Amino acid sequence: MSKLARYLNEHVVGNVFDNAEILELYKNDRSILTQNPRLVAFPETTDDVRKLVRFSHQLASRNFRLPITMRGAGLDKTGAAIGDGLIMSTAKLNHFEEIDLRGRLIRVQPGLTLGRLNAALRFTGLELPVRANPRSTIGGLIANCSSDPLSDHYGGIYHFVERMEVVLSNGELAQLAPYNAHGLNIKQGLTNFEGEIYRKIDNLWDKYGDIIVDRSMQPFDLRGYANITKVRQGHVFNLLPLFFASQGTLGIMTDVILRLEPTPTNTRRLAVSFHDLRQAQRFLTFARDLDPLALDIYDLSIIEQANQFGNKPDLFRRKIGQGLLVIAEFDGWRFRSQRKINHCLEFLPSSIYSVVETPENRQSFAEVDRALASYLNDDLAGERTPLCDDVYIPEVKLEDFLRELEKLGTELDTKLAVFGSFSAANYHVRPDFRCETAEDRQKVAKFLRTYTALVEKLGGSITGGTPEGRLKSILAVPHPVGEQALYQEVKDIFDPYNILNPGVKLGAERKKVLQSFRSTPLLGVCEAD
Repeated sequence: MSKLARYLNEHVVGNVFDNAEILELYKNDRSILTQNPRLVAFPETTDDVRKLVRFSHQLASRNFRLPITMRGAGLDKTGAAIGDGLIMSTAKLNHFEEIDLRGRLIRVQPGLTLGRLNAALRFTGLELPVRANPRSTIGGLIANCSSDPLSDHYGGIYHFVERMEVVLSNGELAQLAPYNAHGLNIKQGLTNFEGEIYRKIDNLWDKYGDIIVDRSMQPFDLRGYANITKVRQGHVFNLLPLFFASQGTLGIMTDVILRLEPTPTNTRRLAVSFHDLRQAQRFLTFARDLDPLALDIYDLSIIEQANQFGNKPDLFRRKIGQGLLVIAEFDGWRFRSQRKINHCLEFLPSSIYSVVETPENRQSFAEVDRALASYLNDDLAGERTPLCDDVYIPEVKLEDFLRELEKLGTELDTKLAVFGSFSAANYHVRPDFRCETAEDRQKVAKFLRTYTALVEKLGGSITGGTPEGRLKSILAVPHPVGEQALYQEVKDIFDPYNILNPGVKLGAERKKVLQSFRSTPLLGVCEAD
């Protein structure tokens, strides 16, 4: 063990490793990028986190670099969960701490997974209504603030975090919550680093007021620190919004209080297959106005390809063909959800194939999710690598998006099958590309350029459903100069030595990112998310 790892292990309850076998496990996330860390730490307490951050901060003050990257389940698809310094895993910060069933509140550590949280709440009648990979950690959900299929109905993870405890970049502990004018004055009167942050962030409104107002008009873009627009709301001042979509660049979460919702009852689904994109667009717009719980789409080629692995859903008893599968899900009282489904059926032409979920065919609906998993893992060497998932496309442009994608697929000699959420306007495409040779990497780079240009031409955003990380930051249109300066000041205020996930969101170097492309696929099976 190196002197550095030995020293840190003497001062923390958890463990710090520098052996090659463990470092190898943490050099990849789910993105196409790879980076070799120097150390991997597994803190077990908040004090562990504070000591590790304080150590990195003290090194930086002496011009030595040991940057810190927080990592939950390693599911980030933009290269934000990898780094060349210290990877700090939340694997042991995964406990339930307190629950208030009457108030529908629960206090948890950031390493707790969504699946484990909702499984534990199953018999309480409550849940965290976020539909994402069950292995996603609470900290990861907040750090990425990704759009999920239920976000249009419930508002996403952003609307369910009441308070948060964070370790700041100098090792201080801060409690983030909304404060009125009196509470803000108390915070700004503190003589420590936290007080300095409150004073400087408040002053940004005098310096960048017009830019902050303009930024609030772009809701489907998570680049930079977009939630600076939500820090000051009327007479309330709250730093908590800044940590959503911050990807671990401003501070490290150690404790989160979540608000829960009653588990939806009597959910029912309607599956409709379209071979005409214009008909699909009209139906989706109609169903969207009925306030569905979720409104998901799948390219029928995904179902067709999964069929090659013997995973054909029983919903399709005839030839699948080409087109779009729409799954509309409604909740609420039984008669209300049935009435909405009836409205949908009345809207559809008689020639359109549709199936309503019943207790008898519920398993067949679940097989659609398994078909997506088969598609994402159709290569025996590993999953289809996410290149540019989670893009925002305006509702009225979906038909144009699908037609343009077909042309782009022909140009690149690959099938670009879409899946995602119409209600959240969040979509994914997984081309079957590799990066084993220079020619492969050129093909990937060409796809990323042309795909980004297509999304922007249609008024969309590649950072509409998830923040930029490393990969998307070199693809997106640069921020206007004033906006870039605002975000840089936010980063400098919270992290003056740039030790928290440097190169993520701000400061990514294009050449370095492109050189970080993996040459081998990730092994194992991924879940559909």
